[in-house]
Amino acid sequence: MKATPVILLALAVGAALLLPGPETWGYTHHASKVRFVEHSPEAFETARRARKPVFLLISAGWCYWCKYFDRNTLETDEVATYLNRHYLSIFADHDRRMDVTRKFVRGLPMIVLFDPDGRVRQSFAGALKKEDFLSVLRRVEGEVRADWAKGQSQAPPAAMEMTLRPLPVAPETFQQLRRATEGYLEEHLDTVHGGFGTGDKHPHARILTYLLERHEATGDRRYLAMVERGLAGILRGIYDPVEGGFFHYAEGREWRRPHYEKLAHLNASLAAVFDKAYRVTQNPRYKEAAEATISYLLRTLYDAEAGGFYGSQTADPAYYRLSARERRAARKPPVNRDKVTAWNAEAALAFLALSQSSGRRDVAEAAGRTLEFMRRSCLTDKGVFHFYESKTGRGYLLGQLEANAWAALAFVEGSRVLRADVYREAGERVLAYALVELFDAGAGAFAEEKNRYPLDANGVMALALLSAHQLTGRSEYLDHAKRVLGALGGEARAAVGEDTASVARVEKSVLYLRAYAQVAGRP
Repeated sequence: MKATPVILLALAVGAALLLPGPETWGYTHHASKVRFVEHSPEAFETARRARKPVFLLISAGWCYWCKYFDRNTLETDEVATYLNRHYLSIFADHDRRMDVTRKFVRGLPMIVLFDPDGRVRQSFAGALKKEDFLSVLRRVEGEVRADWAKGQSQAPPAAMEMTLRPLPVAPETFQQLRRATEGYLEEHLDTVHGGFGTGDKHPHARILTYLLERHEATGDRRYLAMVERGLAGILRGIYDPVEGGFFHYAEGREWRRPHYEKLAHLNASLAAVFDKAYRVTQNPRYKEAAEATISYLLRTLYDAEAGGFYGSQTADPAYYRLSARERRAARKPPVNRDKVTAWNAEAALAFLALSQSSGRRDVAEAAGRTLEFMRRSCLTDKGVFHFYESKTGRGYLLGQLEANAWAALAFVEGSRVLRADVYREAGERVLAYALVELFDAGAGAFAEEKNRYPLDANGVMALALLSAHQLTGRSEYLDHAKRVLGALGGEARAAVGEDTASVARVEKSVLYLRAYAQVAGRP
């Protein structure tokens, strides 16, 4: 018997009502049928001694498909029993373990299967069905067992070295990089559906910000046309017209099906993009989206008591398909109350920009209180923590380049906009740590770990150094920023000029280009 629309609607409302309360603390893998251990070198050593392959799961508390995979595959008796008997299972939280995330994640949930020696045998993103997942597990475990029987065990693989290809810091180099970047974006602009590329559609807020800045600098309407195409797709595909805010991304070139999680930093950045686009075009839809998203953030993801932004609101397709009236009777999707430092810094930067353009005191206050939260709860003598757990009131994971780069930039910009020396001091404190502990003098760039120099994080750090130089006049900051820009010139060129170029890589390069423009750029 076919279900009627009324029955389907009742089921959707019922599903929303059965959701957990308005808080979540991430994936509760400790209660899983699978015996997970935390990601650590010791875990891999245990697997080697036991001659067991390793199953690594990277998941996020806000991710709908992660929960789907957990409920329908991992928690089945067959899969859990097989993993507990034949594998050592390791769990890493996407938001908390950015050191692991940046190495492996291509989507969520992310599954990586290693042999006992730490070599990757297979990796894939997505929620496999039970039978398909068991088939993969059995095949890899059988291959590993056969290799050990043949005596083919090897030492753990050495980390791959990243060879940088420096380019001179000069106006000519900048123009070449800029033209290549903009040529790539023009070529991959989806003139039919909006956005960039022909696959899943992401909002790419950093690219849109860059294009708006280029339009502002040159008056060239080609940049604005690309932005307007992108914003049209975003409004059609991932905007929540009921409560405001934007979902993570949408499947397919046509923005077919949103992935319904709402991330704090992405929403803050998009609010700033829509606000800036409105001030250029006077399009009322842009103004409405910007204001509704600011309201959503302040109402749902901003911690009005302690300051700072919670990381995300969990995906719930059933809830977000309800009308405004139906949502009032349904339980809202839970909020992940961990605070990711880099995301808070990016949100603070967006709110600083919004406060300047709009003059709104509540937005300026939220930016200042976010910076104060970061200074009070995340800043140490060894840089900043990667994230802060609201439940325990503790910070975790020091030494991460991304967190320190964004925090330094947010503190320095906060000092400039809010005219508060306390944030300049905080920014310089972060930079002092980064220049001693994270800067590789031989390579001339900041290292995420040995021999890995991410272009986006180095671009943010270069922006922070340049802002600190403008604020303090210290030549040391300018000198290091130029070294970073020169060292990663080849990486920036590769991001748009080689076979591996992609919209995602271009988005990482525009932060670098924004810094480069301050040193050697011309309109």
